[in-house]
Amino acid sequence: MYKARFHGLLLSALLMAGASAAQGTLPLRGPDYFRDASELASTLGSAHAIRVRCNGREDQYWRQYMADMLSYEAPNRGALRTSLVDQFNDAYQDVSRQYLSCDNNAVEAEARYARQGQEISERMAMHYFPKRPD
Repeated sequence: MYKARFHGLLLSALLMAGASAAQGTLPLRGPDYFRDASELASTLGSAHAIRVRCNGREDQYWRQYMADMLSYEAPNRGALRTSLVDQFNDAYQDVSRQYLSCDNNAVEAEARYARQGQEISERMAMHYFPKRPD
């Protein structure tokens, strides 16, 4: 359930970012944005590590969300894209070393990462893409 809600929120945030960028109204990116985007990339990398551990390398479920995030938030080469990719990869490596088998602890950890990602996505959506009164 948490994964489905997280996925919906992340997709919504990414779509709003794409729509805002297309209109040239992307919100100003300050330190809070960079912290949240970095934390989300790390969370996606952590969840991806467990998913791969449990389902095999062909399961690119969480990695695809990272690719979507990059396509909207950092489509071009540069410091932001490099930083987000590094956060994803570092978290992937750390969690891969931590969970050596797919057991209940690993499955519960993926659910925790999904909840954490949902919280970050909600925070980003509310802060950077607030709903405007009609």
